[in-house]
Amino acid sequence: MRAGCEATVSETVHAHGLRNCRYRGAAKTHVQHVLTAAGTNLVRLSSCFPPGTTMPTRNRPDSHLQRLCNSLAAAWN
Repeated sequence: MRAGCEATVSETVHAHGLRNCRYRGAAKTHVQHVLTAAGTNLVRLSSCFPPGTTMPTRNRPDSHLQRLCNSLAAAWN
């Protein structure tokens, strides 16, 4: 468990420059850390799906609102 956390911290420090903050103040520093973490997650997510592939879709039943909209649209036609 700790090895995974340490690897994540190491990646953000080395690849994304998280060691030195560009802003002063706790609020701005927090925003930079959150955005850096989001960017790291996007980079990791992009490596999961190569270009040209799509995420698998789940077949869900229609919600009550979707059924109501469909019935209203059918009534108008």
